[in-house]
Amino acid sequence: MKARIKGLSFFTAMTLTLALVVLGPGNAGAVKFLSFGTGSPAGTYYFLGAGFAAIVNKHVPGVRVTAESTAASTENARYLVRGKMDMGLACMGTLADLKKEGMDVDQVRLVAVGHTSDTHWIVRKNSPIRSCYDFKGKVIGVGPAGSATLNIYSKKHLQAGWGITFDDISPKYIAFHEITRGIRDNTIDAGIIAAGYPIAAIMELARDIPIRLLETEPDVLKKLQAEFPNVTPFVIPAGAYKGIDKDVHTYTLPQMWLCRTDLPDDLVYQIIKCVYDRSEDRNAIHPMAKKYTIENAFRGSNSVPVGYHPGAIRYYEEKGIWSKMAQYQ
Repeated sequence: MKARIKGLSFFTAMTLTLALVVLGPGNAGAVKFLSFGTGSPAGTYYFLGAGFAAIVNKHVPGVRVTAESTAASTENARYLVRGKMDMGLACMGTLADLKKEGMDVDQVRLVAVGHTSDTHWIVRKNSPIRSCYDFKGKVIGVGPAGSATLNIYSKKHLQAGWGITFDDISPKYIAFHEITRGIRDNTIDAGIIAAGYPIAAIMELARDIPIRLLETEPDVLKKLQAEFPNVTPFVIPAGAYKGIDKDVHTYTLPQMWLCRTDLPDDLVYQIIKCVYDRSEDRNAIHPMAKKYTIENAFRGSNSVPVGYHPGAIRYYEEKGIWSKMAQYQ
């Protein structure tokens, strides 16, 4: 192989190099490389991001999208604000939090609102924990640093809904696969995975050991909705995981598909059109991919401190739904 490389002429080597360089949008025929922030390989973000990337890479000429495994929501949003990532998924509420911290979220735009991240508080079936109210003094897997699981579901929701702070528990800042391992090995008492069901890591855990999913009490749901209007009641149906033989009443948050503000309008238009118009390919990615419809694209967006990218707006106008946004928010 080395001999072949050495045998290349200077002109040929330069031609190959330039073919791999990320050139500006004005250079016709250039390959545009984009990064797409997802999450843990055990979570829904990763499946969706990788699936969207595969569809775009197959059908949009001159574009190569790479799905990047990250700490998920908050990290993705921070990378987008700093210009270190091109697209990514993030939980509703993430940009509002970053804006409060003083970050310039105007560097980011919405592409769509799609799937939901469903709250799974997991314990072993024989655990004495019956509610999040019982977390005091326990070792709890609260999600990894840089995730909405940690920053929103664990920190904010536990306190607002159940009156539990991190001073009351021994928090473990671990990712989804580490949470399921901790419950399997009995090194943590409970853990949260906030992602669209069915979650492969929980399915695997439920096959290994008996588990339970904690419910969100009606009074807690009212408290959460009073402080966080985008909290929506949700039911994980019986049979979703082995041993879960009755419906589990919990809640969910819509998830955002974001991009950098400075991405070319036509590029964003081509990407969203490719993913949305190929519904058969999209829906085969994961059950949560079916929620990426134009009717869901505005759900809860009136609480987001940024607008939609012009390329996405062009697509929604083409579909005749942009003018009807208000009725779908």
